[in-house]
Amino acid sequence: MAKAITLVDDFNDDLTSTSLWVVVPAGDAVREVNGRVEMFPPSGSVGNFLYASAAMYDLTESEVRLEIVRVPRMNPNLTLGLAAVPGGAGPDSVQITVGNGQLRAEKQVAGVTTILRQIPYDPAAHRWVRLSETAGTTFWEYAADGVHYTSLYQAPDPVALTSVQLDFGLRLITALPSPGFAAFDNFNVPNTARSRRVEERRLSARQVRVGAADLDAARLHEEHFNNNDEVNYAGRPFIGNYSKSLKHDSLGDPDPISYGTLLRALQSRDTHDFEEIQLASSTAVKLTNPQTGLTFEIEGVDPQEITQPPAPRFDSAVTAHEAGELYWMAVARDVPFVNYGSDATIGAAISSLNSEFPLFGGTTPVTTQNVFRGIYPGEQVGPYVSQLLVKGNQDPRKPVGLGRDALDGRISYGARSIDQRIIPAVANADYLTTFSTWLDVQNGVDKRGQDTFDTQRRYIHTLRAGATMVHFDEVIDSWYNAAWYLMSEPTGNQLSGSTARPQIDLEFPKDQGNPYDPPGTAMDSKTQVGFGTFGPIHVLQTLGEALGRAIRAVWWQKWGVHRRLRPEEYGGRVHNQITGARTYPLHSSIVTSLQTGGLAPYFGNAGEKFPSSYLLPQAYPEGAPTHPAYGAGHATGSGAMATILKAFFDETTAIENPVVPAADGLSLLVYTGSGASSMTIGGEINKLAGNVALFRNAAGVHWRTDYTESLLLGEAVAIGLLQEQSLGFQEDDGYFQLTRFDGVTIRIFDGQVVPVA
Repeated sequence: MAKAITLVDDFNDDLTSTSLWVVVPAGDAVREVNGRVEMFPPSGSVGNFLYASAAMYDLTESEVRLEIVRVPRMNPNLTLGLAAVPGGAGPDSVQITVGNGQLRAEKQVAGVTTILRQIPYDPAAHRWVRLSETAGTTFWEYAADGVHYTSLYQAPDPVALTSVQLDFGLRLITALPSPGFAAFDNFNVPNTARSRRVEERRLSARQVRVGAADLDAARLHEEHFNNNDEVNYAGRPFIGNYSKSLKHDSLGDPDPISYGTLLRALQSRDTHDFEEIQLASSTAVKLTNPQTGLTFEIEGVDPQEITQPPAPRFDSAVTAHEAGELYWMAVARDVPFVNYGSDATIGAAISSLNSEFPLFGGTTPVTTQNVFRGIYPGEQVGPYVSQLLVKGNQDPRKPVGLGRDALDGRISYGARSIDQRIIPAVANADYLTTFSTWLDVQNGVDKRGQDTFDTQRRYIHTLRAGATMVHFDEVIDSWYNAAWYLMSEPTGNQLSGSTARPQIDLEFPKDQGNPYDPPGTAMDSKTQVGFGTFGPIHVLQTLGEALGRAIRAVWWQKWGVHRRLRPEEYGGRVHNQITGARTYPLHSSIVTSLQTGGLAPYFGNAGEKFPSSYLLPQAYPEGAPTHPAYGAGHATGSGAMATILKAFFDETTAIENPVVPAADGLSLLVYTGSGASSMTIGGEINKLAGNVALFRNAAGVHWRTDYTESLLLGEAVAIGLLQEQSLGFQEDDGYFQLTRFDGVTIRIFDGQVVPVA
């Protein structure tokens, strides 16, 4: 029998070799593409996703090694790794796995799994894993470079290894919304160099960023891959890609020559080529900052250091199901959040998402408590809108109705105050619902400023009100408000009647690692308080720094990597298909729902709400902005700034006396519903990030995946920034501690990022 080391595959041909491998399950969830094996488990799926050897091999006096390129979000119900299975069917095996933030050496004997040793997982140090056997001893090993391996564990052979099936992949123990993305490469192939462009970028960043050169050079710069939609549809070039303000044909499909001028500029990176991009006309709305992702940073991560997984393909079920959620958000824009439990439209949306669009990426089954909500910790607890978007500070010195109580909805900015109420767009005013207007906007006709607004200030009580807020903000607005709220609230019941001193007797404790005033102490330092470091100035400064760096990182993803089309562009393809103007490789689910399914009563000839077309109605007259969809700027920026607030404040602090906007948005009511007693600052910070991101979806300008993956990108940028900041602190005992969106708690100190048990 052949030795295990003889099974070799670099996966560079992008075709699964059926003589070498059996793919489990068959379909799009596991595929060989981009010179590696990529795995995208669908939302709600369970079980194994594997590349398994088609033959049996002898592992004795041999080895098998694998490069783990990308690990999904850490979750106790998801593991991945490399295994040798005697007989190919179990119940015995030896495995080296990654799960719940740990690298593990495991054995399975008679169906019983034993973790032999585990250490905190480091994606750089543990990029390569190896199983080997010598003289009756099995070795579980890891390496950063695929050459110099370190033993994680060794023991006498726990099972017979003379005839084993070799497999790698991941396992979902329970169903997860948007489980994430895994990638593997170089099975029994020595370490191979990354692409020249990525390596040059890493070395250039090291030279530019002298101050943190050693730390930055040690970071992993990831490869960037998109979903290949620019070449997937030869008969309809670029139909799956962003093209607003470029030239189009009469049905709104991109002009290949105009799109080619964009690609030329992005590939050459020549400033002059960007001036030669062919827009639809001399008056077309200009493209938004396509060169910003080429910037070099002097602190924090390089804009091209972190990547996002390829977006769902244009022709995929996931894209169609995400579109289904967006159509339902458009239908439900004016339903008050407090009525979600009884509203018939929301009931219809829930039924449709569960039956017609279950792969949309949110939690399933969909309920009145989680519909249109995010998936990260705290987002589905309590009211839809974060307390940080509606509640005000108490200040006993202020007049009645102007900030004395939380129900006034005023955030203290020292002597000033900010009203949490907004002036929302009027109800039932939707845009780009006729084809001629839609086509004009695709060709860059400027419809900005044609909104109509309400005559009263209201709290964010509907998706439309939320969409209005994120139409005109600069992303940081809500996060500055949240920081001031957390820095200003006096001790009390977080509602009314406090007699404590705002900004002095503080309700919300600092982070565990604050060297001056950690939680649970009257005052840790006998002589000092934080200000420029570990104090209010540090908080406000770092919010802005994190936002700028997050935006530059996601703009590289938008323009330099993915160039994903906007939902309104997808809606144009849907409309053309249903009206018979042109056919596209659309997944049938969205077309069926609009013609005869759950969405049919609202659209087209029989539509009560949008009878003019099957286009995706937009909340903004200009539709989406002039940059690609994936990732999302609001979501990435919010993911970064949420991470900063969690690093400066104690996330475990309870929310007392939560509130919810009334159905008309004119007042705040005390909330006593589901989760009222389980809300925390950390959860409401996560919810604020989800609100800001998903309100853009509610406007019709972003996809669910844009939210899911972009919060994580922003988080990674913020962690890198804090990591470098931690190198320069004078306070020896200061550190940052926070819980990531995946639920893993980390500590950042002295340039290190380590998991906390």
